[in-house]
Amino acid sequence: WKAAQRLTTRPVKFGTITPELVAMAVRDTHYKDLRKAIMAISDALHDELVELVDAGCKVLQMEETQIHLLAAKGLVDKVLNPDFMVEVFNNTVRGLRGKAEIWCHTCWGNPAAQRIFATQPSYAPALAALGRVDADVITFECASMGGSDLEAIGRGIRDKKVAIGVVDHHTLQVETPEQVAGLIRSALKHVPAERLVLASDCGMG
Repeated sequence: WKAAQRLTTRPVKFGTITPELVAMAVRDTHYKDLRKAIMAISDALHDELVELVDAGCKVLQMEETQIHLLAAKGLVDKVLNPDFMVEVFNNTVRGLRGKAEIWCHTCWGNPAAQRIFATQPSYAPALAALGRVDADVITFECASMGGSDLEAIGRGIRDKKVAIGVVDHHTLQVETPEQVAGLIRSALKHVPAERLVLASDCGMG
């Protein structure tokens, strides 16, 4: 982060993986309980993020909470459920808001810039939980969905900034200025301009 920040006068956003993704990706021979493993990683990651913010980082992006994916699947497992994922997110960034701007990144997946879902799920089942994350900004894929969830997002997220994707990373076709402007105008019907942020859908693929 320091190396990148030296190259610009504008804040460099630092993106980092969320604890549940680490816990589910590693081979664990220590913890016998996935919930405990996730929270231990959350505590360790929190300490590293404190160091990062103390070093001067002003924008942190958590990539990516599993809240929306679990809500879309309707999972109510004692570990893999939206409420626990909110607890994990908030524990990981505790005490950092006010010192840095916290972004909660959501994505529907893009391995090799391809879609995971034949029919993309809706964010609607996850909005109540996403509204409880301790973040300043929540990102939503909107270009690939044609803005279909904008009304629900506007109703569900009232006290945070909403970052909408206006460029779809799943296709080789470049959006026209008119397409981008049209999606922004649609968003402004549901999200006030002072809370609207423009982004790509994800861009991590």
